Amino acid sequence: MSAARPPPRTLPMPWIVAAIVLFILGYTVLRLHYGKRGKPFEPYHDIGEQASTQRLLGLGYQRIPVDIERPADPLPAARLAPAAAAVVNALGGLPEELGGALATRPALPAVIGSVTAPLEVAPTDTYRLQFTCAQPDYKTQIHGAFLYRKDRQLFLLPHFEKMSGQLLARSKESVVLASFPTQSLKPGRYTVTLCGGHTSKSWGFTVK
Repeated sequence: MSAARPPPRTLPMPWIVAAIVLFILGYTVLRLHYGKRGKPFEPYHDIGEQASTQRLLGLGYQRIPVDIERPADPLPAARLAPAAAAVVNALGGLPEELGGALATRPALPAVIGSVTAPLEVAPTDTYRLQFTCAQPDYKTQIHGAFLYRKDRQLFLLPHFEKMSGQLLARSKESVVLASFPTQSLKPGRYTVTLCGGHTSKSWGFTVK
């Protein structure tokens, strides 16, 4: 008869615990390090955004990139727009067609205040405008903006988000400087609607 095989050696329990702890620590470090480099995959959100993009394209909307800044002091009107556009009040909220096509509606400011915008712009230039808007509380701050064009109508949608932690805004009113490229706009007259929850503003400008 062959000799009985010795039982398999097993790691002592402390070593098993230590290995698990090391694995968790290593995974956490890698997750924190590489997780900052890209947006996490959110399947339902991403699928909804893709469907929204297709709906907007089908309705004839084009999204134009827009940058926003919050200057410490408002820019002088003469510097921003030597020839300023005439700005008028408009109905608040989103246009029904545009709002129905968006997967997620932006959190618009309640009120759009003053607006300074140029009357003309060169086709190779950047259109810059400045406006004030009221946020709902001191825990909310403007986070970005969306700009959609349909034919010769442009809709600018500011978007507010809650501030992280215990941070509070100094004021409920924000001064915002927005800019977008005009290379995709053919020469001619355009109308801009700056959307707010209760009040919006509208004006026209010409791409020369």
